[in-house]
Order: sequence, then structure tokens, then C-alpha cells
Amino acid sequence: MDTPIQDPGRAGQDMAPAMALALSASFGSVEGWREEFVAMGKALGGGSGWVLLSLHPREGRLLNQWVANPEEAMAGGTPILAMDARELAKPLDHGAQAGADVDDFMATIAWDEVYQRYQQAVQAASEELAVDPDTVDPRRVSLLDVRREAIYEQAATMLPGACWRNPARVAEWSATLATGSEVLVYCVYGHEVGRATALRLRAQGIRARFLVGGIDRWSREGRELQPSGKTD
Repeated sequence: MDTPIQDPGRAGQDMAPAMALALSASFGSVEGWREEFVAMGKALGGGSGWVLLSLHPREGRLLNQWVANPEEAMAGGTPILAMDARELAKPLDHGAQAGADVDDFMATIAWDEVYQRYQQAVQAASEELAVDPDTVDPRRVSLLDVRREAIYEQAATMLPGACWRNPARVAEWSATLATGSEVLVYCVYGHEVGRATALRLRAQGIRARFLVGGIDRWSREGRELQPSGKTD
């Protein structure tokens, strides 16, 4: 079972590892996301508007944006976290206090709810990219194992011919893939890690799809596996 990551922004509140991975894949790190989101919130200065963290399938990633109201979110984006300036409202000459309110907001984020909305958004955006294991010949498809690093390091097996790539670093290694190439990615269960990685690759011109059920279903149904680390 994954070990939850203690979110320093809220005492006693855990951030699911897959949520931390999603932020890292989009912003370089959880802290990178946090710094940008906080800066945008403090820039509101007690005025009006919203700062949103949204999933944008066309971009294949999470993005922060400022909007006058949530209905003005970038086309195709699904907000999963919203900071409302009205809840932070202070006189403009009390900027320091407004900043403190932003910090209070960050300290009370219910990450379990944010993660649930993220899962739903990724699932809705990626359904058409699903590939059933019954249709896959691992010898005739380019397979990318995108299980989280901590999970992969403990794994004994992988799909035949697969190459492991760190999903948190997709922005780096995706540049090595030829535009228009076809790949099939898989994670443990075929949930948001594999789905989100496929979306990110497609946004960069890679014809990526994800394996339904991940390696868990593949192995439970008795399909061929090989030792992890056998290929690069």
C-alpha cells in the first residue's frame, strides 16, 4: 500500500502519493506548485477573482490560473481547487493580512477532496484512450511502465519488453519520444497515474494510450511477465 505524504500545509492532513505525483509532473514538485499558487493568491491583494488549480487535458497537465469567476476557466479545463478572493477579502492597505489569509487557506486544504476531484477529471478525460489487455500483444507494441518510482523499485515483475519511465518526470523524458509514435503506458491499476501520463504524452504529439487494469489485472489473468529491470 502507498504511504501517504504528509502535506506540510495542513497538520494531520495527508496528500495521496498520486496527487503529489500529479503536481510534480505538472510543476516540477509539490513545492513548485505551492509557490506559484500562493503567489497568485497573494497578488489578489484582497481584491476579487479566483485562483484555480485545474486539469487541462489538451495541455495534458494541471495548471494554475486567475479568473474573474470559475465559469471563465480556460476552455476544457476542470477546476479541482479554487481560492476565492472574497474569502480572503481585506482592505487593500492590509496586504500583509491578506497574505496571511492565503496562508490560512493553504493550511486548510482538504487534499482528500481535491484528489477525488482530480481522479474524476482524469477518468472523464481519458476514457477514449483505454486499451483492453485482451487486445494487447506485448511483443508488438511499445510499452512504457509508468508506475511510481517507489512502487517500481519494489516490484519483481513488469510486462515483457517494457521500459520504466518515471511519471513524475514525464516532461523530461517525453521529449525523447518521436512525434507521432505509438506507445501503451501502464501503471499498477490503470487509474490516474497511467491515464494522466497518456494525456500528457498525447498533448505532446505522442499517440499514447493506457492499459485497462494496469499490471495488476494483467498478472491476475495469468499473462506473461518478465523480471523488473530486465530492459532499460
